[in-house]
Amino acid sequence: MPVIIFLVSILSLAFSCTGLGKKDRVFNTAHFKIYYTVLDDSNIKEIADSLENGYPKITSHLQSGDLPVVNVHYYKNIADLLKVFPGFPIWAVGQAISVSEIHMISPNDTKQDYQTMIRNTKHEFAHCVSMKINSTIGNNPRWLWESIALYEANFPWDPHMLPYLVSQKPPTLNELNDLSDQKIYEVGYFIAQFIAETYGTNALKSLIQNNGNLKDTLKMDDEEFTKKWFAFVSTKYGIVSIP
Repeated sequence: MPVIIFLVSILSLAFSCTGLGKKDRVFNTAHFKIYYTVLDDSNIKEIADSLENGYPKITSHLQSGDLPVVNVHYYKNIADLLKVFPGFPIWAVGQAISVSEIHMISPNDTKQDYQTMIRNTKHEFAHCVSMKINSTIGNNPRWLWESIALYEANFPWDPHMLPYLVSQKPPTLNELNDLSDQKIYEVGYFIAQFIAETYGTNALKSLIQNNGNLKDTLKMDDEEFTKKWFAFVSTKYGIVSIP
């Protein structure tokens, strides 16, 4: 079950890293510059290796080419993150604010699950990759933005545990675009999986490029798309019989 990730408006949070205060723990890899905490001293290389291992898969899937070095800032806990981002939701754990900037609670925070937080960082990195392809894609549309990140970070839910899917009432794209509705974090993986396995990863990139224009990329409207991704999930996971 994925932990909810939150992206604040990139424009409202754009700032120089010098405003974050001095950071004396830095770990450099080929593609990441990781600013870490005392909590991460014993396993920072393991964390860095996991991010590096995910880099070629995500950039290859989305055909983005290389990104600039991505700065990953880890914080000891939500309280420390709130010092830098006072408006950050208490339920969120991280955010990508540009193609090269990620801010996350440390995977070693005792209130977090370590492996989930590693995948959360990859989720945010997938947002960076999407922004490399199209700088206007952040939450535009939200259903696509989150679906791709959930899929690339391998964050599926059990569809049998989602009553609205079992009762054959998949959410509309309008619902999934509503910032107050959390269903996108439950079904987003399956939406991107449907696109990738049915039309290929080229379709994922095309949709990023045109901000989710389904008619241009997949030759269908929102309603038909919802029916088709739901039919895909129903058949693949055996949750219901399609009438």
